Amino acid sequence: MDYRISPFCDIWNDGIFNVPNILVDRYIKLASEYQLKALLLVLRNGGQSSSSYIAKALGQTVRDVEALMEFWTDEGVLSSGDAQSDHSVTEQKKEHIGKPEEKRETKEMLSPTRLSPKDIVTLSREDERIQFLLCEAQKVLGRTISHAEQEMLVNMVGYYGLKVEIILMILEFYRSEREKGRSIGISYVNAMAKNWSDEGIETIDEAEEKLESIARSNRLWNEIVSITGIRHRRPTAKQREMVEAWFCDFDITMITLAADIMKENTSEPKLTYMNTVLKKWKKKGITSPLEVKREQEEFAKQKEDKKESRLKGTPSYDLEEIKRAAMHNTEI
Repeated sequence: MDYRISPFCDIWNDGIFNVPNILVDRYIKLASEYQLKALLLVLRNGGQSSSSYIAKALGQTVRDVEALMEFWTDEGVLSSGDAQSDHSVTEQKKEHIGKPEEKRETKEMLSPTRLSPKDIVTLSREDERIQFLLCEAQKVLGRTISHAEQEMLVNMVGYYGLKVEIILMILEFYRSEREKGRSIGISYVNAMAKNWSDEGIETIDEAEEKLESIARSNRLWNEIVSITGIRHRRPTAKQREMVEAWFCDFDITMITLAADIMKENTSEPKLTYMNTVLKKWKKKGITSPLEVKREQEEFAKQKEDKKESRLKGTPSYDLEEIKRAAMHNTEI
């Protein structure tokens, strides 16, 4: 479908201003949404604006706006009284972006690199991996990515040592989880990248296997939510580990039976109670509902035998103990 500006609509009523073609041709992908908006405000006001005016118009802080405008001053599009060249800093930061295998070895000795907008533009121009990643990330997420997100993605390559295709798989997973209604932020992507880097995931096959493991874990958790009625929907790492251990030792029938026992003995769902029941069964080698029934009947019989022995045997009180207490009672 083609689009064109209507020549007679109301947008022409308040005049026009010039926008250089190169701002679209060169920066439509490299600049962030707010960087482009800020520059449009400068162009709208005759090529000059204050950071306080731009901050008010964009709903940003002055400090955030100055960080945004640093990109345009570094590119030579704008000038400011305190603009300085940081070419040497950019060159130092470029050294942090190497091959994944190199970064995996030195990661523990370094911290994620702080990158300015100019650093990111320079790196993307000189490294096809970075340029491809940033462009594809916007396609996957369906929006312009912020500077903080660009910095995070570049560090996934340079600091965590992940391959671009694996990072894109993480982004695809994040997008699909959001579409399913999960309230997760972009920091979830960074956490996944860190975990995958720590686990040494380097190939597409390893990444697919990891995603399948996560999907299986989600299915198991959903089953637990369904049979227990537990309220919180997002499991902790400890809960995930506990539930996965249940399904390694027992089938769904036994886990459901443990949930039923839990409901009979607690006022609200408690996974720790189920965990105690299942651990006891594992220790005793109980693996079927019939064995659970036998164990319950045996327990009930032992309880009844103890009750009868108390009724038929010795009295429930100790006469000698009562005498000793009376002799030592100084209040008599």
